[in-house]
Amino acid sequence: MKNLIVMSLMFLGVNLSAQVAKSRYIKVDEDKGEQVYEAMKAKTQKYNQSAEKGAHYTFYIQTGNRSGELFRARIEQNMAAYDKPGNPEEYEMWSETVEPYVTNDLPQVWTYNKEVSHEVTDLCEKPLRQVLFYNVDPAKSDDFWTFRKRVYDAVVASEAKLDMGVWTVMAGNRGLNVLVGFAHADHAEMEADGTEEWSKVVEAYNEAHGEGQFATDNAKMRASLSQWGNSRQLWTFLPELSSPCPTP
Repeated sequence: MKNLIVMSLMFLGVNLSAQVAKSRYIKVDEDKGEQVYEAMKAKTQKYNQSAEKGAHYTFYIQTGNRSGELFRARIEQNMAAYDKPGNPEEYEMWSETVEPYVTNDLPQVWTYNKEVSHEVTDLCEKPLRQVLFYNVDPAKSDDFWTFRKRVYDAVVASEAKLDMGVWTVMAGNRGLNVLVGFAHADHAEMEADGTEEWSKVVEAYNEAHGEGQFATDNAKMRASLSQWGNSRQLWTFLPELSSPCPTP
């Protein structure tokens, strides 16, 4: 796993001072949803109101095999921030009011890939997330990351109105897992982003690399994926259960 991480970081020029996140999935006990949400809201609004340190963001998963669960991530500006001791009262509040009624699963650590991410909007204003999970074959990772970098360049060149964040797993899963999240204000904007705005990206991509190159590189990207672990999901951002969003 460590070798796979190094491969991705070398390709992107990312280092461990990049923004990082620790995440987990949370399954709420049946009939405890309202109680748990209120407890999470109270804890987050009391202890996690900084976007720069100890920030927590919570999403409701709409689709996929984890539909109905929550995805909650703590984001820090570097790994060293996780070495600092937390507030015992914060942990006690969570332990007493939330922990008895939930099941935590699949803790993971992620690195933000700023070089291929394009987020220009206050993402708190765009609650709908289209989340793509990729399990990349390490032997073909160059094809995957070449495509992602060229997509980013095309988004910038075309001035397409897309908010796209890319994260790579550092620990907590097999393979080189990548999360690509697109933020949308609503379903109508998601449709427009996937048609009108995305067509601008494809046009700029082909202008930069040759006619038909987008289709060629997209096929190579798909061929770089393992047969398992790839999915597309819809999430809803829950602002009351989250820290304030940072200014883009």
